[in-house]
Amino acid sequence: MTVRFEFQAARQTETKATVVVQESLIGLDVWPDVPMVRKFEEDLTAIDRLVLEAAIALNPVHAADIEEITGIPAEAVDGIISRLVSLGLLQTDGYGAVATDYAQPALDRAAVVRLRQTPVTLLYLADTDEIVALSSSEGRRAPRLHHTKPAGFVDVQRGASLTSQHNLIAERIAGQAIRGLSQDIVSPVVTETEIADVCKQYRCSGYVRIGSDGTFRAYLKIEVGPSKRLTLQIPYANQLASRWEDLAEQAVSAADAWGPVVATRADGSWRYELGQEAAASAAAARIRLGHPGGLLIHGERDVVYVDVEFVPGDERASHIFALQHAVAEVSARSVANIDSEELAAITTASTERYDLPPNGLTVAEVRSALWTGQHYQHVYALRRQEDFPGE
Repeated sequence: MTVRFEFQAARQTETKATVVVQESLIGLDVWPDVPMVRKFEEDLTAIDRLVLEAAIALNPVHAADIEEITGIPAEAVDGIISRLVSLGLLQTDGYGAVATDYAQPALDRAAVVRLRQTPVTLLYLADTDEIVALSSSEGRRAPRLHHTKPAGFVDVQRGASLTSQHNLIAERIAGQAIRGLSQDIVSPVVTETEIADVCKQYRCSGYVRIGSDGTFRAYLKIEVGPSKRLTLQIPYANQLASRWEDLAEQAVSAADAWGPVVATRADGSWRYELGQEAAASAAAARIRLGHPGGLLIHGERDVVYVDVEFVPGDERASHIFALQHAVAEVSARSVANIDSEELAAITTASTERYDLPPNGLTVAEVRSALWTGQHYQHVYALRRQEDFPGE
């Protein structure tokens, strides 16, 4: 994997984000309101169960039999029998109603299995060839991408038999390969919708969180114009999250070019313990060693961000940290408010901050670093006080 590292100032990131995506090229499409066949159970009423039990026992049962038992008029019983016929539990002939093979199982469950058409919005992820089902609320919020301008296109090799949306969805349902799809969805409704062997690719940014069910959810902004972005939540985004996480793991080698470094990760943030050589190289590269920082990791398709911090690995590295900290503290002061006493106090504080021995960092070293750092106004302010004490 070829990557490029870019250290920068720390940024505010989403709470509990497992990975922050600065930029990512993702092949995706939203298939809104795909008609599906849903299986559900309808409870049988007490009179339904009585009629079924009578039909099984008497074989056949007549409306007059039920009227005699319950007192319900035969005309009303005829209506109940007709409904049970429509549910496939009874069938009628000229001599009454007889039970079908489905009657006893329905009686045992006190419910009958029925089928109903229902719309489901699906999200197709071309990079991983995944189909994800969105909930009703997610489906209503999902952007429609048909007329949007993509950043590019990605080829999708599905095979000639899977250019039909119906066939592709049916195959995935049979293999239980559509994440988020309710178990009561049994098949797609047959349609003539065709799907191309290329998919639009969008430039996205966002972050990933782990849901209460242990799966990953991506919260993305999709760039569809110079200043237009659409929002999309992708549930069950485990493979995308894994791709971004693999890139974030490359941070282990981000500081290797500076010299000996020990890199560790905790809670998504990277900690770099720098030896003298690495600390000197980092300081020369204007890395703010004593402050929280950030790192962009550029991959082939993605750029991810991670929080970083730097700590000294030995006393000589601590000296470099302390010197940089002292210079930053001095340069942050107003020129009018800096004097020898303030410089000495800052030098002492920086020495203590990095557990250096007394005089481990001197005022002379800080002043020299102010010169090399081109903080000329502060140097002049200090010189002026000493050279012209009466002014």
